[in-house]
Parts: sequence; C-alpha cells; structure tokens
Amino acid sequence: MGSEFLPQIDYPKCTACELCIKLCPNNVLALIDKIPVIANPEACEYTGTCQDICPTDAVTLTFEIVFSAE
Repeated sequence: MGSEFLPQIDYPKCTACELCIKLCPNNVLALIDKIPVIANPEACEYTGTCQDICPTDAVTLTFEIVFSAE
C-alpha cells in the first residue's frame, strides 16, 4: 500500500487522546512529541479503527476510486 493510502491526521483537530494509538490492531501509530504519527506504515492493513475511534474526527482514511470498463 502506498503512503497516499495511509491514515491522514488533521493535527489542529487532534487532542492527542491516544485512542488511535492504543486501539490500532497493527501498532501503526505512535505518540512522538505529544502527537500521533504513522510510525509503522508497512503494518497498516486499513482496518479503519483509527478513524472510527477518533472522538474529534482528526483521522481520515483516504481511498482510491477505481472505475471498471464494461
């Protein structure tokens, strides 16, 4: 998965509650200098847990729209 498809963190919205870090099933996120960062990007399986658990909607999963020709 390319870096463009990793969770995006909107730092002005983030309160550093650490829920995304604690509940990520693959330990993708870490707290560095009191802010969550993507510390282990190759482990991201796009479960959506980080986005779903964020109380301030600071985490967003990006996605690619693929059109198929019929």
